[in-house]
Parts: sequence; C-alpha cells; structure tokens
Amino acid sequence: MKKLITSHCRDPYVIRHNNKYYRCFSFGASSIGVAYADTIDALRDAEPITVYTAPAGTAYSKELWAPELHIIDGKCYIYVACDDGENRNHRMYVLENNSDDPAAPYTMHSQITDPTDKWAIDGTVMPLGGKMYFIWSGWEGDVNVCQNLYIAEMADPFTLCGERHLLSVPTFEWEKRGASDTLPLINEGPFAFKHNGKQYLTYSASGSWCEHYCIALLELTGDNPLKQNSWHKYPAPILCTNEQVKGAGHCSLLMDEDGTHVFFHAWDKEETNIRWNTVALWHGHLAEENGRLIIL
Repeated sequence: MKKLITSHCRDPYVIRHNNKYYRCFSFGASSIGVAYADTIDALRDAEPITVYTAPAGTAYSKELWAPELHIIDGKCYIYVACDDGENRNHRMYVLENNSDDPAAPYTMHSQITDPTDKWAIDGTVMPLGGKMYFIWSGWEGDVNVCQNLYIAEMADPFTLCGERHLLSVPTFEWEKRGASDTLPLINEGPFAFKHNGKQYLTYSASGSWCEHYCIALLELTGDNPLKQNSWHKYPAPILCTNEQVKGAGHCSLLMDEDGTHVFFHAWDKEETNIRWNTVALWHGHLAEENGRLIIL
C-alpha cells in the first residue's frame, strides 16, 4: 500500500540535497519560501524560511507562481513566474544565492526569455546529454487563448540559446476541459526526469480551475529534444479525477533509496490511496510499489 501525506502547498517542488529534503513554494503574494527537514514526512510541518521578497513597483513584484529550486554546478537558483499585477505581463525570472545552501537568501538576477519575450510561466530545467534545456508554458502570441509547452537550449542558468521550439499543444479532448470563450486551453507545469535511461516529461493539462485538471506524460523517443516529433505524447493522462482524487496537477518526482516519491497538488480529500491510470510508464504505475504519493 502506498503512503499518502498531505500539506498545503500549490505547485510542489521538492529536492534532496546534502541528505536533507527541501521544498520551494510561493509564500504570500510576493515572497518565496523554502522549508527543509531530514525526512519527507517532516516537510509537512517544517517551518518555512522566507528566502526572497520581491521589491514593490517592479515588473516582477507580484503573483510569484510555481517557484522551482535547482542546483546547477553547486549553486542554487530559483526559477519563478512573476508579473506587475497584470497576468498578461507574466514572465520567467531567475533568482540566485551564490551558494549551495537552498535556504540562504536569494537576489533577483534577471528575466530568462527567448527573443519573442511572450507570456511565460512554470519554467523548469532539464539536463540532458551534457546540455541544459529550459521548458515552460507560454502563449503563442499576445492573447490568452492557449498555453503551450516550449523548449530552448540554455547557454547558462540565466540565458537561452536562440529561439523557442514548440513542444506540446493541447490536442486530446482530456487536455481541453475547462476552456471557454474567456478561459484558455492548458498545457503547463512541466517536470523532467529520467528512468531506466529514458527521458520523460510530466505536465498538467486542462484548466486548474476545474476537477478535470490532470497529470500527463511525454517521452523522448527521438534524438533532438528541440523537435516536437522527438517526443511521444501518451494518449491518456497518468493521473486524473477518480474515486480518490480530484484536480491533481503540477507534479514533481524524487527518487531515493526509499523509492519513488510523487508530489502534486489536488483538491482537499481525506483519502489514503491514489489510483494511477494504467497507461502510465513503468508497466502500469508511475510510483513503484515501495514508493509513496504525496499531496502538498
């Protein structure tokens, strides 16, 4: 039986570093918090530390969404979507603390963008083949009608190499639920991981405002991650609304000696088991038998 723990944290992102577990999250309207503990279970009650507060009156002062903590070449970076109070101005930014301590204070370094400088949220970093790639959710143009996934190679933790490349658009019916004349189609919340030598990317589809929000999967089957046809999109979500969970989305995974841990947010429910769709990888289940599923 898989173990389930609960907390209160949207867009959970958890890493293990120096034998401790860290989670990074938005803390209030304009701040980012980091909490850490010796065990995953203890993260639920770990005291958050405010590591960054955005200065007022800037392009990145408000609506800090889905921060992700990455350690690159021994230094800590946080990638976060920010705006000035207007959603249409959301862009991705990079914070740094110039150390290997994830809970140390961070400063704003810069925006990270491709030449189009279009609306962007939910940026994540994917190391692959000695290179780094940045993957995010963005608009094709300047109108909020559809969020696609885009990818670009990184020159360094702050800089993208050239243009963005389209990775995924909402195509299946289960990716389009919740959309309307005023609400967009959604592909967002990408997270890259490897298993058995293969590269995968989870993402969230359909509207986060409805119970059909779900977690889906891409698998890199070609040679060039910048090409859309190098990725295979699984034909059904790997976690969607069922008897145990509603509105599951924006997951991250962590693998250690205790197994595979899957973190995601969902609607509040008092349940002890989560059922994953059998189309998932690893021959039937996203979490291994000794793993656990964690709602934050």
